[in-house]
Amino acid sequence: MTDLLETIAELTHLRNRHELERAFAAVVFRLAEASELILWRVGRRSGEAKLRAQVSLPPLGAEVLLLQPVAECRSCLESATPVRSRIGSLAARHVYPIHDGSRVAGLLELVRPEPFTRLEEHMIASLIKVYGNHAGLLDYGERDELTGLLNRRSFSTLFHQASIRRCGVIGVADIDFFKRINDEFGHPYGDEVLILMARLMEQTLEDSDGVFRFGGEEFVVLLGGANPDDAWRMLNDFRAIVHATTFPQVGRVTISIGLSSFSPNDTGASAFGRADEALYVAKQRGRNQVQCHEWLVKDGSLADAKKANSVVELF
Repeated sequence: MTDLLETIAELTHLRNRHELERAFAAVVFRLAEASELILWRVGRRSGEAKLRAQVSLPPLGAEVLLLQPVAECRSCLESATPVRSRIGSLAARHVYPIHDGSRVAGLLELVRPEPFTRLEEHMIASLIKVYGNHAGLLDYGERDELTGLLNRRSFSTLFHQASIRRCGVIGVADIDFFKRINDEFGHPYGDEVLILMARLMEQTLEDSDGVFRFGGEEFVVLLGGANPDDAWRMLNDFRAIVHATTFPQVGRVTISIGLSSFSPNDTGASAFGRADEALYVAKQRGRNQVQCHEWLVKDGSLADAKKANSVVELF
C-alpha cells in the first residue's frame, strides 16, 4: 500500500503531459507484470475512431496509428468500459478506457500471462482514474480558455518532442481582417469566428502533432513527419474549407497561412519565425493563400518582400 501511495504521489507531482504518460505507463507495466503495454490516444477521422500510440512498452520503434482498432479496443471504445479476452492459452489482453469528462480520450492496452484478480483490477482502475484526473488538470492549464485548443505555453514542449524525433512542418495561420470583424459585428461574433475556426482546424488537421491558439486571431499547427509539399496541400485544403464556410452573422471569412519545415534539434522560436515570414508574404500578396518559407527563399521572393515598403493593412 505504501508503494502504491508513493507511486500516486510521484505521478501527481509531474507537470508535463509527455512525462506523465511515460511515467504512468512504466508504473502500470511494472505493477501489472505485463509483457506488452500501449497507451493509446483516441482521435476521430470522418466520424470513425482512430488510435495513436503515445507510449509503448517494449518500445515499438516507430509511430503507430490504427484506423481500424483491434476488436477489444473497438469494444472498449463503444462500451466505455474495460474489456478483456484470452490470447490463446498463454496470455490475456486487457483494455481500459481513459475518460476525459463524458468522452473516452484514451485507452490502456495490456497483455499479461493471466487475467487480473478482482483486487488487481481495482488497483489498475484506481491508477487510471488518478492518471486521467491529473492529465485533465494539465490539459486545463495548457489549453486556450475560449477555443479549447492548446495554448502558447504548451507549444515549446510539444515542438521539442516533435523535433527531436523527426523532421516536420510548422504552419502559422492568421484570420484576414479580423479587426474589421470585431469592429463591424462586435467582439461576441469575433469570438464565435475564433471558436468555429478552432473546430475547423481540429477536424481538418486532426493528424497533426498539435493545433495551438497563440493569441488573438493567430493559430499554429505542428505537422511532424510531413514535408513541405504534403503540408502545403494539407494547409491549402484547410484554407479552402475556411473560404467555403459561412460564419454566423459574419458570412465569409478567409485565412492566410505561412509554413516552414523544421529539422531535429531546431528551435520552436526559429521555426515559428520562418513560418511567420512566409505568412507576411501571404498577407502582402493578397491574403487567402498559403506560402512556404523555403520556396520563397529559393526563388528570392522573401528578400524582395522584406525590402518592400507596403502601406496596406496586412493583419
